[in-house]
Amino acid sequence: MTRQTTQQPGRQPGDETAWTTVVGTIRKGMPVIDADGTRIGKVAYLDGEEIVLEPDEPGQDAEFVALTQVDGVDETSVLLSGRGDATFGLGGEP
Repeated sequence: MTRQTTQQPGRQPGDETAWTTVVGTIRKGMPVIDADGTRIGKVAYLDGEEIVLEPDEPGQDAEFVALTQVDGVDETSVLLSGRGDATFGLGGEP
């Protein structure tokens, strides 16, 4: 899936390293953990209401997770809720 970003003019996704959201403060490089405890990636940046993950390989399309899928944020990681992966990467409403 190709990832389209909604950037403000003159801003790049890497300009910020922390974002305050309704679920907590999310920082660049934080691991994203699914409800089963599996690490699915690292935070690259936030784009609107979505967490964009760092691609595993150079040139690979970035995957993303909607903030509505986040169960909680602690000092070191982002934990996703246990709603399954039916909506993973869609960015839609729960």
